[in-house]
Amino acid sequence: MNILTGESFEEVLRKHEGRIYYHIHKLNIFDPHREFYQEGLCALWEAYKTYQPDKAQLSTHLHNAIHNRLIDLLRKKACQQRHDEMFHQEEMKKQVSGNRRCNVNMPIHDDPRIMLNEAKLWQQVRALLTVNQWKWLKFNILMGLSNQEIAEQEGVSVASVHSWAKTAKRRLRKELRKWKRYVDWDGVSWIG
Repeated sequence: MNILTGESFEEVLRKHEGRIYYHIHKLNIFDPHREFYQEGLCALWEAYKTYQPDKAQLSTHLHNAIHNRLIDLLRKKACQQRHDEMFHQEEMKKQVSGNRRCNVNMPIHDDPRIMLNEAKLWQQVRALLTVNQWKWLKFNILMGLSNQEIAEQEGVSVASVHSWAKTAKRRLRKELRKWKRYVDWDGVSWIG
């Protein structure tokens, strides 16, 4: 029995248990395992133990304690869920799209939007380039990796990747000059 309130915890629980359910409902919490109920019950117990009548009414003190504890648990759960999702995504990258040929855990991502929307164009570009030049274009231009990251992924020096980039740019500029004669630069259609 709390001397300050003159009530035992069982009496306080009987009177104020509805507050726990109220806050669970108000915060729109799905609680199949009664985890939030248990947290609310602990908050009720601690609020009962720490109640000081000169600071606030018991009902206000209990209301705030339960509400704040449930909000804290919601935030904790949301943070844990974000962490779990990020971990799951990273694991999927390693398992599904890792560069196994070079024994590097750096993921390789194909962006289907780029490749599918402009498939004919990218086939023509790929035909112009060597395998290494295409790797540079794909990883640097399409995927946004730095030359350092490409070098680590492919197990070569940064200078090699820089050379791939330089020759790829040179070839593409040369070919672009040829294409200018056949392309309507207003973006309407191919000419010829």
